[in-house]
Amino acid sequence: MTSRTHRRTLLRAGFAALPLAAVAPAARATERTGRLTVADVSSWTDAYLEAWRTKNDKVAVQLFTPGAVYEAVPGVPEQTFRGRAAIGRYWREITAGQSKMTGRHGTPVVTGDRAAVELWVTLRAPAINPDGDHWVTFLETNILLFAPDGRCRRNTEYWNLQMGRLEPPQGWGTAA
Repeated sequence: MTSRTHRRTLLRAGFAALPLAAVAPAARATERTGRLTVADVSSWTDAYLEAWRTKNDKVAVQLFTPGAVYEAVPGVPEQTFRGRAAIGRYWREITAGQSKMTGRHGTPVVTGDRAAVELWVTLRAPAINPDGDHWVTFLETNILLFAPDGRCRRNTEYWNLQMGRLEPPQGWGTAA
């Protein structure tokens, strides 16, 4: 794969995006306090990563508001998905060629109803890395905009793909 490989090719090969599951605790916490917290975003992100790991598009879409916008590649209309149905289709397509996914997230940075969170994901994707054992490492930062009920109303992804199974460097993901 060259550095000029188009992201759409990677996405069709079954690599990328993720969403979530146990939105209820985060939603209740946000409604109770009236403000988004680091714990809310961590809970949402844990659910997102679990939905990705289990390839559960039905759970993933519940993490988003009905009219949510999911920008897998900011500024590229074909990679911007509007509404749960479109997000669900994207998720099914993206996760189909993946296996053995593990993911973790850093400490979210929260301001108002907006958060940034780093993700470190490794998975097997033969279509992306046809050599050896097919491992790829996906390094991502998501900019998330939340609705008052704790669901995400906009997810904008910025990511980098590395061949192989890499471990995060010391201090990765800390907000300090």
